[in-house]
Amino acid sequence: MQVLFDLRPPHLVALQSQRVDIARVLSLLLFLLFIISSIYNIGFTALNYFRVRTELTAATGEQMSVRDQLAGIVANVKRMQALKTRVVAYLEFTREELPAVEFMRALEDAVPQGLKISSLEVRPGSVLMIGSAVTDAEIISFAAKMDAMKYIVTKVDSPVTTKSVLGSRPVSDFQVSCSIRKMLDIAADDPSQQTASPIPAEGGN
Repeated sequence: MQVLFDLRPPHLVALQSQRVDIARVLSLLLFLLFIISSIYNIGFTALNYFRVRTELTAATGEQMSVRDQLAGIVANVKRMQALKTRVVAYLEFTREELPAVEFMRALEDAVPQGLKISSLEVRPGSVLMIGSAVTDAEIISFAAKMDAMKYIVTKVDSPVTTKSVLGSRPVSDFQVSCSIRKMLDIAADDPSQQTASPIPAEGGN
């Protein structure tokens, strides 16, 4: 059995016991720094995760909002296209059909008693009529009346006539064409739309 005795004076023994182990302290500090760094990294990563998740949720909401707005814009474009189609069709009708309607309305007063129109072909800006009359004078009178409708007819071509027989009666077949004006010009010059000028009141004595 071996017994060791410390023969140093008591004050040296006390000083030796009070010395700090530098290596152990450094190891403890490094361990603490590692723990703190790990906690910081975990916290920073968690904050970034929640921030990115929040931004992703907001971006998804904005994407849905933009998609809804785009769908609304597409629907509005389709409605505008449909409206444009209807307006174009109406303008086309106004440009081609309404002048013909106005012409046929005015034509009722221009057809003589013995004249008959068997075919009426409406073209853009013109009308072709085919019919028959008892005499050539009725055809000439009919062309003259159409030529007098200046508010709707701009030009009447010379009638083309041929002789034929209807039953036992001779008749004159004719073909005449005329140019008609645009609807806006017709409406502006239509005599039925003109208001009579007021009659001036007689002055008093």
